[in-house]
Amino acid sequence: MFSPDAAVPASVASRNPRRRQRTGSDDSVALRPHPKRIRRSGLTSETFQPPDTTKVNGHIAHVAEEAFTNGHAKEPSNLRHASVDTTSLAIRHRGVKKADRERRTSKNDGNWHGETSTSLGYALAMTQGQAIVWRYAQGTMLAEQLKPLNIKLLHPSNNSRHPLPLGTLVPTSAEPALLVVMPTSGKITYWESLTSAASVDSNRQRQQSVQGTVSGMLSGEFITKITEAEPRAFVLTLSTGRLAHLIVSDPQGKSSINVQYLRDNGAQSGGVFGSLRGVFSNAGWRKDVAAVRAGNSWQRGQRYVVVATSKGSFQIWDLSWNGTHSLVKDVDAKDDLLHALIEGAEVFHDNKEHIFEVLDFTILQRRGSGDEVAKVGKSGDCKLLTLTVLKGADSSRYALISLTLASGSVTIDVVHPITCYTTSLPAETQFKPQVLVPEPAQVAFLLFEKSVVLVSLVEVEETPSSQLQMEARTLPDPFQDAIDFRSTKPYRIVGCASEVYDRIHAQSSCLLMIYGFGLVRISVLPMRDGQSALDRATVTAKTKIEQAVFFGNLPQDLLDFSPRSETSFDQEEVEAAALSVSHSIMSSTSVYMPSISPSMDQQLQRRSTALADLNKHLRQYYPPLGRLTRWKLLWNAEKMAAAKAVWRCYNAIISNQNRSSNEQSVLAELIESLHESLKTENQPEHHETDGVRHWFIHDVWRLEYIVPWAQNMVELMFETAVEDNKRIEPAIQARLVSEANDIQLSCLETAFGFREANIVAYGLKDEAMIDGVLLRGYEDLPEIWTSTANIVERVKTMTDVSRELACLGEDDDANEGDPLPDLVLKLAADNPRQVQICCQTYIERFHWLQSRPDPESRAAGDKLKQAHFAVRKALFKSLPDVGQPEQAIYLAEKYRDMDALTDIIEGEMLSAESDETVRLLEERIYSYFVTFGTKWSNAFFKKHLDGGKAVGILNGNAQFKQYLTQFLRHQPIYAKLGWIHEVASEQSYVAAAEDLMLAQKEEANLWSRKVSLSMSKLSFLAATRKGQVKDKSVVDSIRTIDADLAILAIQETLCNHMKPTIRNALDADAEVDLALQKYGSNVQGKSTLRHSLERHFRKMLALEALTPEALIDTLTLLGGEGASPDNEGFMGSRFFYALKVLRSAVSEASDSGLKELQEKVIWRRCMIHDDWKAINHTELKDDTQAEVETGSTALFKTLREGFRTGFWERSALLSPMKVLGAGTSIDALRVSSHFANIPENALAVLAQDLEKEDELLEKYMEEGRLEERWKGVVEAAKASARDEADSKGEEQLKVRNAQEEFSARMMEKDREAYAREGGREDDTAIDDQGDVIMGL
Repeated sequence: MFSPDAAVPASVASRNPRRRQRTGSDDSVALRPHPKRIRRSGLTSETFQPPDTTKVNGHIAHVAEEAFTNGHAKEPSNLRHASVDTTSLAIRHRGVKKADRERRTSKNDGNWHGETSTSLGYALAMTQGQAIVWRYAQGTMLAEQLKPLNIKLLHPSNNSRHPLPLGTLVPTSAEPALLVVMPTSGKITYWESLTSAASVDSNRQRQQSVQGTVSGMLSGEFITKITEAEPRAFVLTLSTGRLAHLIVSDPQGKSSINVQYLRDNGAQSGGVFGSLRGVFSNAGWRKDVAAVRAGNSWQRGQRYVVVATSKGSFQIWDLSWNGTHSLVKDVDAKDDLLHALIEGAEVFHDNKEHIFEVLDFTILQRRGSGDEVAKVGKSGDCKLLTLTVLKGADSSRYALISLTLASGSVTIDVVHPITCYTTSLPAETQFKPQVLVPEPAQVAFLLFEKSVVLVSLVEVEETPSSQLQMEARTLPDPFQDAIDFRSTKPYRIVGCASEVYDRIHAQSSCLLMIYGFGLVRISVLPMRDGQSALDRATVTAKTKIEQAVFFGNLPQDLLDFSPRSETSFDQEEVEAAALSVSHSIMSSTSVYMPSISPSMDQQLQRRSTALADLNKHLRQYYPPLGRLTRWKLLWNAEKMAAAKAVWRCYNAIISNQNRSSNEQSVLAELIESLHESLKTENQPEHHETDGVRHWFIHDVWRLEYIVPWAQNMVELMFETAVEDNKRIEPAIQARLVSEANDIQLSCLETAFGFREANIVAYGLKDEAMIDGVLLRGYEDLPEIWTSTANIVERVKTMTDVSRELACLGEDDDANEGDPLPDLVLKLAADNPRQVQICCQTYIERFHWLQSRPDPESRAAGDKLKQAHFAVRKALFKSLPDVGQPEQAIYLAEKYRDMDALTDIIEGEMLSAESDETVRLLEERIYSYFVTFGTKWSNAFFKKHLDGGKAVGILNGNAQFKQYLTQFLRHQPIYAKLGWIHEVASEQSYVAAAEDLMLAQKEEANLWSRKVSLSMSKLSFLAATRKGQVKDKSVVDSIRTIDADLAILAIQETLCNHMKPTIRNALDADAEVDLALQKYGSNVQGKSTLRHSLERHFRKMLALEALTPEALIDTLTLLGGEGASPDNEGFMGSRFFYALKVLRSAVSEASDSGLKELQEKVIWRRCMIHDDWKAINHTELKDDTQAEVETGSTALFKTLREGFRTGFWERSALLSPMKVLGAGTSIDALRVSSHFANIPENALAVLAQDLEKEDELLEKYMEEGRLEERWKGVVEAAKASARDEADSKGEEQLKVRNAQEEFSARMMEKDREAYAREGGREDDTAIDDQGDVIMGL
């Protein structure tokens, strides 16, 4: 079972020395490149900037965007691929990485793993039964040399559950050799060349191989790893943790297999027990080997090998070509590593919750005293970069720890905590995490099964600035970022290797073999000149978004660009990055988008797709962006869609075969004449000659300038021709106008349509929108590009110009140079579309203006809205002129413009050539009543009524009857017709009365209002008689009518009182002057009151009905005495009439403040009408004279009239003290809403006039003792009214007695006459009142 020798030799299958070795045969695959080419690197790559020799702050530098290709498939002209599926993909990942991929798929879809030999340029894939070898490096090679080799293994396992065979390519002076180890059986096969291994003759394949076995393997033990330790020596790692030294050549250089287990010198004793001690010794028995790495040879035939365990122990073995080995160092660094991790990475370690492990390490280069570079020194000292992990329940904390093993001790140099990747390791994995540090050791690649983490190892340059940052703890952390593979695909790493440093392009790279995908090269690009440490270290939101947008949707894409939870950005940065990426796409400044493409349509489509991908990525992986940002992204996307539509129109124009070569294109001329500030100028030195394509590449984001300039360009062409005394024929005019129309229509129609179709996709589903136009929510938005002031104006102008040309082309008399019929038809057909776009731009513009905070903009918005209604109606009505009546009707229906619709329908009715057409139009009219309801009926009936067709409407189609009734009932201005319709057609006296009530409110003439009220009362009475009223509402209505009639009666009385005064006036102005001379004494020196009285006189004398407030003012401001014997009592009763008007108007008034103010003013003016100071002087006056003076005052007459009629039973009496101060200040006037809209300066003048009245009252209260006399006057007025009532009662009794006596005498005479005639034969009888009773 065990060999007694110190070494454990393998059985060797020696060759027959007499047999001639074949270098090639018909059954073998020739894969032997020229010896001079075998060491050449076949890799090609893009040209990069030279490396920056200055140190950076521990980060990988970002790449200058302008210096690199944009990441699309790129194939150099000198690149030749193998005959299998190969592509080259350049990926600029997160601004600092680039991966070149060559796809190589095995026919065996089962489990496999592989490795790459970067020094040889070969890749190896191992399955259970075969090995596949191919040359992946790019270069000039024969097609036969590029064919993959399928090598059948000699000792395959029959159990699919066994570990996969291990293989490695061994460099030789010619083509590579192949070493294969069976993990479970320990069988070893070595071919000195791939040609020998690939022989299809199994016997020859076996004979040309060297075979052996790893003896001494324990039950269940298997080999897990092959580590190259010399060109022909290897270290085998076993599952139990044991290590074995494998040598595939003897001291003479012949191929042979020799295997020895590694153990310390003390265990190298012979015999069976010595072997057992060697197997189970402390140095050779490790169950937790994490990694084995070989250092560089420091002398021929010798190499150090470093072994690390997952617990943190490190061993350094000295291996020799002759099979001898020794343990140089055995160091336990767990405590040092754990302490460094806790201190440097600032993590908390709990032995119960966190498990510490070493996952992998790599040996860093150390510079000696000279220029030589070594990984392990002569004494075994070495510098390691270790990947460690603290495993937690939910996540893991990784760290790269640089340490130095020297003199048996551990020194921790630096700790790089990994913050961008915290994913826990899976319980079962086929790939253990590895660390690769390609030369010149500026970046570390941390390889996990489905992820790659890049960490910068560049040292911080010691400068005063960096020292200050370090002391302030503001020094940015070194760059690091994670690359994930798509979780929806079975992609995983099955092999990896560092590549030789490319000094030409100054880049470090590693090669990954990915299951299900192929080979991928990840390269670190050189740093950019002038880049700050912060810029180099920061992973920005922009780079993350760019990766997802430009590479996240590539076919069979490897990488997953969704943001990781460890990396987050604030909202402001994400929004700024999103807008920056969007703008770079719009302006073609992104390095990931080709600026030149044979097909402009495809280039625009590619950019449009990128914008859609940008929005999709932002919505899927980032919190909701701000509303303004979402709108800006949508505007950019719709601009790109619109630009694509404009380009297609232009492309169709220039591709027209009938087009003359000297014909000017509106778009080309437009772009050429744009101001340099509105476009990116061509660069002739770079041979940029096509201005149109150049604009579409760089200036699509300025699309809003093209739309108005389309019309401006046509106008400019016309003006230029006039200045040059050239005549532009109508045909040319029509063509230019048609092209300008195409620009405007294709641009704006596409933009509005795209906006409405994608509003939800951009996260704006809550926005209310019709036809791509927002209905509300403009407050936070800037000016929208589709409705700038220029666009609104120029689209309207273009619409008018097109219509005029279309109408000109429809003339029957065709002349030379007139537009072609097809072009005329096109202009006519485009006009409805132009009208539609015109409406959309107008609506969007005035909505936006109305939402502005400044009053000037809001006023402009209101003005534009009114202009829109007028423009819209005119445009709709003009469409039938170009043969588009149906489109005119459609647009009027769509925008519910009933005024325009009625005009269009009426025009069609007048131009109808058949009865059938008229019938169809009438059916359409009737349908509008159902569809549009009141809005249509209002417009339809109003047009006919205002057009003098009232009779036709009232006697019209019975189908319209109910709609006419609804119209008239809701239109007070037509109440005079409404009551006729109600009585004649509906027999509704209540509705007729209500119409008359409405009519009288709109009626200014006094007589007409009185007639309307009287007829309204009559209609209510008729409704009561007909039983159309079921409640008491009619009583209230009649009471209101009576009150209004009473007010009108008082005004008639006032007019009759003033008629004698104005009888001799020549005109209305003279009437007012005479009235003021006669009755204006009370308003002298009171400007406001005089102006009011003059205004009331003018209306009243014109027989216009005064408002209750105006009538009260007029009654109480009148001065002078009565001029007619018939109206002697009017002047004394006018204040009582004013109080009656106030009470009658209270039922309709809701302004209690005005009512209270007016009541006080009436009483005050009544009290100051007479000179109470003179009345108070009673010296030498008897009682009769004093009573007569008091009884002649307006106050006494007003009180007596109230007591006589019982008026004071429902109204309160106000003493002089209570009416003081009424309306004498602005605040006192503001209690009434009646004065709300009156300017303050006008109110101040009014208050001054009222204060003068108040001062006069105070004078009478003081000098005439009016307050003391008040109660006496009240009692005297009450007694006078009572005496008058008593005297009237006696007179009425005498009159009644006389009437009864007269009636009795007449009845007696009738009876006597009847008796003398001898009676009568008929049955006529006479009742007690003398009336004839018939039928008796």
